[in-house]
Amino acid sequence: MVPKDYSLPKSETGLYRILVVLGIFVVFLITFLGMAFFQVLNENQINSSKATLNKQAELASKQIEKRFTAFYDDMSFFVNNLEPETYRNSDSEILAFEKRARRIFNNHRDLLDTIKVLFPDQAVIFHFDNRNNFIKSKLDIQQINPALGKNEIVVNNKKNQVTIRAFVDLERFFIDEMTNYYLGISGEKLIFCDGKLRGTHQQKLKDGFIIEEDILNQLAVQVDEGLKGDFRGKFINENEKIEFESLIQHYPFSLYPLESKFTTVFVVDRNVVTTGIFSTYFYLILALLALLALVILILFKSIKNSQITNSVLSKNADEISELFRRQALLLHETKGFIYFQDQNGKMTSVGSEVKKILGFEKEDFAENFKKYISKSDIHRLGKILSEAISHKKDNISFEVDFKTKSGKLLRTKIFETLEFDADGNFLGNVGICTDIQEKYEREQEIVNSENRLRAVLNSLPDLIFIYDNEGRYLDFHVKDKSLLVAPLEGAIGKKMTEILPEKLAKPIQQVFNNTIKSGNMQTAEYEVDIPSGKRLFEARFFRLDNSKVMSIARDITGQKLWERGLMEAKKAAEQANLAKSEFLANMSHEIRTPMNGLLGIIPLMETTSLDSSQKEYLQIIKDSGESLLNIIKDILDYSKIESGEMTLYKSVFNFKNEIEKTIKIFSGLIKEKNLQFSYRFGEMVPDFVELDKEKLRQILINIIGNAIKFTPDGGTISVDISAESFFEKNVILNFEVKDNGIGIPSDKIEMLTKPFFQLDSSNTKKHQGTGLGLAISQKIIELMGGELTIKSDFGVGSVFSFSIFGKIWIKEDNTEENIPEEEEEGFIWKNMAQEYPLRILLAEDNSTNLLFMDMLMAQLGYGYDVARNGSEAVRKVKESDYDLVLMDIQMPVMNGLEATKIIRKSKGRKITIVGLSANAFQEDVDLAMEIGMDSYITKPLKINEITNIIRTCAEKLAIKKEVD
Repeated sequence: MVPKDYSLPKSETGLYRILVVLGIFVVFLITFLGMAFFQVLNENQINSSKATLNKQAELASKQIEKRFTAFYDDMSFFVNNLEPETYRNSDSEILAFEKRARRIFNNHRDLLDTIKVLFPDQAVIFHFDNRNNFIKSKLDIQQINPALGKNEIVVNNKKNQVTIRAFVDLERFFIDEMTNYYLGISGEKLIFCDGKLRGTHQQKLKDGFIIEEDILNQLAVQVDEGLKGDFRGKFINENEKIEFESLIQHYPFSLYPLESKFTTVFVVDRNVVTTGIFSTYFYLILALLALLALVILILFKSIKNSQITNSVLSKNADEISELFRRQALLLHETKGFIYFQDQNGKMTSVGSEVKKILGFEKEDFAENFKKYISKSDIHRLGKILSEAISHKKDNISFEVDFKTKSGKLLRTKIFETLEFDADGNFLGNVGICTDIQEKYEREQEIVNSENRLRAVLNSLPDLIFIYDNEGRYLDFHVKDKSLLVAPLEGAIGKKMTEILPEKLAKPIQQVFNNTIKSGNMQTAEYEVDIPSGKRLFEARFFRLDNSKVMSIARDITGQKLWERGLMEAKKAAEQANLAKSEFLANMSHEIRTPMNGLLGIIPLMETTSLDSSQKEYLQIIKDSGESLLNIIKDILDYSKIESGEMTLYKSVFNFKNEIEKTIKIFSGLIKEKNLQFSYRFGEMVPDFVELDKEKLRQILINIIGNAIKFTPDGGTISVDISAESFFEKNVILNFEVKDNGIGIPSDKIEMLTKPFFQLDSSNTKKHQGTGLGLAISQKIIELMGGELTIKSDFGVGSVFSFSIFGKIWIKEDNTEENIPEEEEEGFIWKNMAQEYPLRILLAEDNSTNLLFMDMLMAQLGYGYDVARNGSEAVRKVKESDYDLVLMDIQMPVMNGLEATKIIRKSKGRKITIVGLSANAFQEDVDLAMEIGMDSYITKPLKINEITNIIRTCAEKLAIKKEVD
């Protein structure tokens, strides 16, 4: 028997050679990629080390700065709590002082070396000796060298004439802090200060550390500017004879009040960072190369064996080819089934998947498949198959709707391969039927969407154009051709610059180019002359895809006209609002100025001998004036609320005392109407709160005043105040004012907080008012974070509830709150000048106000000078020494604010200047205080305000004389 020859043919030997060459190429490629990957990883490791080093340097600098700041704060607190007579006081106070000194040493032992406490007549020095004994010594103050030593910090208490001079050991402090950070064997922790680079070794800052001069100069510049930084460069440790390429990170810090600038400098050896990576990945690449060689060898053997096997199986090539052809058909499509037909169109075989797709058993489908196709499709399919057979086509494909067993139509795609014999006779076909219903529905949806889009386009009045990337017209949609600048006949294929007028073409082309360049939508506005006149258009250009751009232009002439009208209306409204504000301010000034004379003189008249009728007439004048002032205040407040200019001015005060003072205002009315009035504080109500006291008083006066006004004689009113705390120091204060008054109709409750609304607006109404009180109260409540709620039954009574937000204020143990006690209204100190002598200048131009002040000063016993304008006031102050200047704001020639500026420049704060003005807005008060006034009183002036000012000024002068 002749043995079979399994040797490979020459063509296959050439293939093996190609594989070997390809394998060698792959080896070189992997080597190259491995080295490149190593470089990337190496750089990444360096960057990671830099980030870690930077974080450590930042932490070290911040910790040093934090601990030094804590030390300085402790020293400041210590000196601010010392009294000059400490060593003249009791032994217990001296012991407490020394304990505090020792506590500061214990808290900052690594930083603090010596403390010198300098009292007016002696000095006390504290330090620890070498045996850790806490040593105290006393010296006469003249024995202390006034010159400051290096690293010596001074903290003063000028008020009590006490000074602390502390010697700090920065070297020991830096070393102690740096021990908390580990940089590895090759790492160096350095401190850069005053141009020197020093390292923390062996409990001492050493020199001998050098980095490249260029890096050192850059580091010095960055430290001077307070910037952090990182560098790579050569580092030398002369102490240990070490030199290496390093990564350098620094982070600056400051030690207030020391003037030197510092920075921590952390250094690590760059080679140490990357050494481990190189060795690891070198062996990894070698392992990969070895593995690749093994794979190539196995592949070579496998291909060789496969070729031998294929040669042995060559006798069955035809059968294997047929199997692979059928397998390719089965894998050509998914979600389908395969079938076979003979030359007569009879289905000889069908795959079992037909039941899953169409619901029929395969025998049923093979016998009756033509019944499940419409007659029109059967005719069309027959024609397609006949034409393919006549042209000897290898395969055909088409789509057809099958009726499933459930009765629904299913869209399918048919792919058939036609078989012919050697003579070209048709033998039959094999096909695959695939379910494409979902794809078909999506395609139909796209068609429908396109139709809808076209319908939308047909309904738009816009001018729509589509261009290629060169600006050539591809398509357009124009509903109204009268809006076109130029006719579009023959425009398809032409550039826009060929169609549009030259003046318009250039800017439109620029916008088009920006759209192509940026890929973002661009907008252009342009004005054109068309047959209907001048029109303004807005065009938007945007990409449809990579090869097309669309523009949509819209006529915006009407919109622009509307916007222009709106802007003019807005400007007119702003001017009207400004005019209103100016009018209200002028009205306030013009009314308050004469009211100052009227209401100011009334208290003076009350001190004179009057009979009962005169007192009654005087009370009527006083009540009428106060009522007018309240009306003016309401109008001005609502004007500020309406313009959004009202702000809150928070202060700390005794909450319960303030509520009780507010309620006392109504004591006369309560007695007059014989009302049963009560108020109650809940358990959670704090003693002291922080919020706008004046706004709260205004709310309560409005609401409680309304309750008293509309409650009949003998009625009942109760005020209930509770509190809810949240987030420790925050509090919600709840108020409820309940009365059994006339009540409010349900349909009128909502209108109560509307401005100028009154339940009874007739000429004969019983209760007077502006109708602004509740409107203002509601706005203020909302500004303070709360809400006003009104409940009422007509004829039964009403309940007004509201809540506001505030902060709980807790008194410190060593502090006391001084709440000034107001003098009773109308109380006058006869001959007050004897107890509080002052030299007074009054700057006032109004004759009525001058008359009032003349009468008041006569009763108080003061002689005073008068300046009729600001310029005259400045001159008189320069010529004479005054203790107090009562300065009107609005005066001819020079106003009070300008006069105050000039006086402050020449006299400083020696003179007390108090502003007098009819301008009651808070911004006027703030401006006056900012310019330099000590206080500000709004007209009409109250006598107790004047006397308080005089008394305060005199007491300040007396204290100053005692100090001097």
